[in-house]
Amino acid sequence: MTKNDDIPADESPEVQTLRADLEKYFAFLRDFSTETRDPVLSRMTGYAYGYAMAKLEDDDPAAAARQLAWMVNRSSQHQDAPGYPGARQS
Repeated sequence: MTKNDDIPADESPEVQTLRADLEKYFAFLRDFSTETRDPVLSRMTGYAYGYAMAKLEDDDPAAAARQLAWMVNRSSQHQDAPGYPGARQS
């Protein structure tokens, strides 16, 4: 599991999906950057994930979605890597 296990009970289905996708792409990029020993990707991934989670807490899912878009785009550059989560389903 990742950093944030507390999901508010009144969270909309769209935000729940956004949160799940953030977790999925964060886990992939975190593991990939560790495996490839890429400290820049590791820092950028951590920043994007942390910012997105903060924006969800601030009730700003649009800002969180922009961070997810970066994570999805960055993940797509490593489609052959083990654990690649695939393209995001809208």
